[in-house]
Amino acid sequence: MPESGVISDYADVLAAKLSFDRSLSTCVRQEVEDHLWSAVAADPTEDQLEAQRRAVANFGDPHAIAAQFAVVSLARHTKRAGIAAVVGIAGVFVAMKIRLSWYASVQWTLPDDVKAISGTVSVIDRYAFWLSVVAGLAGLTYIASRRSRALFHPAYRKQLRRFVLLCAVATVALLVSVISDGVLTALRLYATELSARALIPILSMMAELVCAGLLVLHVRNVTQRMASTAALLGT
Repeated sequence: MPESGVISDYADVLAAKLSFDRSLSTCVRQEVEDHLWSAVAADPTEDQLEAQRRAVANFGDPHAIAAQFAVVSLARHTKRAGIAAVVGIAGVFVAMKIRLSWYASVQWTLPDDVKAISGTVSVIDRYAFWLSVVAGLAGLTYIASRRSRALFHPAYRKQLRRFVLLCAVATVALLVSVISDGVLTALRLYATELSARALIPILSMMAELVCAGLLVLHVRNVTQRMASTAALLGT
């Protein structure tokens, strides 16, 4: 490292290794720089460059430090994804119940010519939704019961893969359920003129789409972080 900015150069290397997560990279850089400058301030030597070199040497290899931060961040986001799965599924359930209650309150029934199709779609919807519930709860319970790790060792990678698989099943099943809800809602709207009473079904479907979309983003985020962490460690 050039002697003109030992701490700055060290922080640059560390931040670059975490560049796959901009917020993490920025946070870690600031935290590490603050720690190193505190170490320099406490060093008795009058040579500032020597104090910086000593602080950096004592802190450790930037690659190893970056890997530790990446694994801790991955563990935190994994648990968030598990919570997001359950919250997203609950959100879809609430939106579904609101829509059904609205149909009952305004006595909005399906016409006879679409009841057969509606019955088939409803069965698919029901099984897909409850599959998402089971998979989502299983994923959250599984990851919450596992101890947080500071190292990305093979056993931990297997745990994360199992969790991602459960979340993927929950996500796909929830998407099937939401699509089925969309079909059922479209069948009701198809058989009637659009009016103010259609606002609740439309808004509830938008809420379901948002919940499902957020779940997809959380699972995708964890998958990408796993890949980035593995690349950082060369595993």
